[in-house]
Amino acid sequence: MSVISAPAGCDEQALITEARAHARRRRRRVALVVIVVLLTAPAGVLITLAAAGSRPVAQAGSRAAIAVTRTGIVTGHLPACFGMPPPANEPAPVDPGTVVVLRGSITTRPDGPGISQLLLPKGPVLAHQYISNNYRQVFRFELPPGHYVLAGSYGGPGYSAFRDATVTAGKVIVVDLPAACK
Repeated sequence: MSVISAPAGCDEQALITEARAHARRRRRRVALVVIVVLLTAPAGVLITLAAAGSRPVAQAGSRAAIAVTRTGIVTGHLPACFGMPPPANEPAPVDPGTVVVLRGSITTRPDGPGISQLLLPKGPVLAHQYISNNYRQVFRFELPPGHYVLAGSYGGPGYSAFRDATVTAGKVIVVDLPAACK
């Protein structure tokens, strides 16, 4: 029996050819995947923008502007409460206190013949701010349009100073509370 043997270089040559063919197929698959990714990524971005862009971009800015103009600003001072003015060479006394915001208006109730009592609105305090320096610090509240009462307290029970305020959207109003001693 005779065995025909192929030259030694043939097996090696066949393996090299097969490896090159396999490498080409792999490069083609990688190139195809890269092309598919490069084509689908912009398509995904365009779809996302189209879905998010169903509302005009200007509308987002106008919503922010509407939110700002749907409120008004109330600012002012809570004056220090002292009886006699200090001598000219002494600094004015500081009288810390708190300013609160109540929804509604000041009303009156008869309290006898020819006498009426001022009533503040009932309900929760909508906002408050502590005033530590009556001369340099102002209170500032951003409120929706409506009628409010701003009331000041110097730490004791009840409110010592109060004033009505009507807030208009987009407007800044100055409401200085009256000086009222404890």
